[in-house]
Amino acid sequence: MRSEPAGSRPPPLASLAALCRRYGRRAVWAAWLLALPGLAAAHSRSVSYADWTQSADGRELRLELRLPMVELNRASLDPADPALAETLARALREGYEIRDTQGACANDGAQAQRSGESWLLEARWHCRSAAQQLRSQFLLDRIPGHLQLAQLHGPQGSRGPYALSAGQPRMLLAETAAAPAPPPSLPRYLGLGVEHILSGWDHLAFLLILVLGAATLAQLAWRVTGFTLGHSLTLVLATLGAVRPPAALIEAFIALTIACTAAERLLAGQPRAAAQAALLTAVLALAGCLAGVLPWLLLPAAVLLSFGGGADARLDSLRSALFGLFHGFGFAGLLATLSPGQSLPALPLFGFNLGVELGQLLFVLPVYWLAQRWPRWRDGPVLPAAVLALGCGWYFARLA
Repeated sequence: MRSEPAGSRPPPLASLAALCRRYGRRAVWAAWLLALPGLAAAHSRSVSYADWTQSADGRELRLELRLPMVELNRASLDPADPALAETLARALREGYEIRDTQGACANDGAQAQRSGESWLLEARWHCRSAAQQLRSQFLLDRIPGHLQLAQLHGPQGSRGPYALSAGQPRMLLAETAAAPAPPPSLPRYLGLGVEHILSGWDHLAFLLILVLGAATLAQLAWRVTGFTLGHSLTLVLATLGAVRPPAALIEAFIALTIACTAAERLLAGQPRAAAQAALLTAVLALAGCLAGVLPWLLLPAAVLLSFGGGADARLDSLRSALFGLFHGFGFAGLLATLSPGQSLPALPLFGFNLGVELGQLLFVLPVYWLAQRWPRWRDGPVLPAAVLALGCGWYFARLA
């Protein structure tokens, strides 16, 4: 093998820097176009979790809402504001309209307090007759694309999840007194799984890199299968309560993996590409460790992960499975909120996971078809550079 002269080798990250200079403007425009639909949320979909309890006569309603800390920045609220509790309580009072057959119900007060990585908000309403429906504007008018997942508990049992959004802000309440509550619905959780994966911009960014790096449909199948096995395993374990790591760690590491995978794709074919991708990953992971979000043990794991790509389908599948492990924790956190204090039955759990797989296929197959017909975009540096920029942006936002 012929060795290169020492002076001809590019220094670490030189190839990456050269690519950024050459394609920087196009990458910025591509990143802007990719981020535009979810620009306000630079993250997976903005979500809050509402738990409604209705009295036996239907006239009293109590709301318990969990708001993750990350949503405060999206809503342009300062987490350090000493008046934040009152601001949130006021927004809660004004953000809901409960109606009975005679008109609007009266709010009996609201309060907010911080609990770990979330804010817990509570409010009560009193109606003159049985409450019929509610309409929510809480955060829906402040955070584009915000999704409010709601459970409703009444004298006949529990209903849900209901997905409230700017396009569908209403939920019927009278059903709880009129009919027995049905068991958790497979189609409802299947739809929730599809919506969750297709509205998660970080999920889609990683899947895009999987597609761009797949030379054949078989290689793509290996990668998607690895991701499926990984998130299915941790989804089941976390839903059963066997493991539940901190949400901040999970979200940050997901973004880190997107960045390092995109960097590897961007550098493909360049001299010492693996070493440069590993160096970039190490720098990013070190920042996460110093910020106190990532444990130090994840630093070498992240670097090793950056060496997992290449033509070996088994390594690709393994890396996708490792990424899927972290996504499974995020999925399980959503399901745990929808079924607080109780284990989720097997059928809804299966439905949600099946919905995630269906959502993946709805995204991956059309993108793969397009990539085969536009090889310039598939093999060029613009899309990987854009995903790298997005991944780094999400990562540092989640460290803050």
